[in-house]
Amino acid sequence: MVRFLTPLMLVLLAACATAPHADADVGSADAPAQLPLPVHVAMPAKPLFIAPQPTPGLVALANLSQQQPTAVVKAALESAVQGLLYTSESDYPFQVFVLPGAGAPHVTAWNIKQKVAPIYVPRPETLPLAKRAVEARTLSTLFKNYVVPQDWWGDDEKARAPKFQQLKKLLTAQLRYVHVYRVGPKTPWGLSPDIDVFIVGTTAQGDLVVLWTVAIET
Repeated sequence: MVRFLTPLMLVLLAACATAPHADADVGSADAPAQLPLPVHVAMPAKPLFIAPQPTPGLVALANLSQQQPTAVVKAALESAVQGLLYTSESDYPFQVFVLPGAGAPHVTAWNIKQKVAPIYVPRPETLPLAKRAVEARTLSTLFKNYVVPQDWWGDDEKARAPKFQQLKKLLTAQLRYVHVYRVGPKTPWGLSPDIDVFIVGTTAQGDLVVLWTVAIET
């Protein structure tokens, strides 16, 4: 009996091998799930320039050797002058203006009044712009009392000095042909009493940037 067992087992094994398997059905619940194809999302390109708002951004922009677009420079200057006052017998803030395409010809003492005329707003009971005299200054002279330590400096002057230094560096790094012009009523002892102070420079795109403040000197 034992000797017939082996052939019988072979027949059974052959039958099992040829029988259909339930798990071979594609629709079977035991079939492995089909994984979705990976989806590739195109990442947006990194912006070339970011308008700097915090101080570190302004420092980075001031340190760049390559001049940035006008909109970036304007935003940086507007941020840099926030809270700064030009001190004389009164305190006035700085205002930032852009005159598109007005960078050429370059601003001089002869044409400064014509250049700023589109943005100029006369103050009540003051001499009209056309009748004001012009004096040229340098940026270093204008900012001397704000960035160079003085014996009379108090805590306020020491605290604002880095901000004025940052503003000066930003102007010289991002603008070409930077000049300062004082425009006011002419008297035998100089300009007095109210003097418009214009810091002007040209962007890489040929636009004229104007920082305007007022000095009161009687």
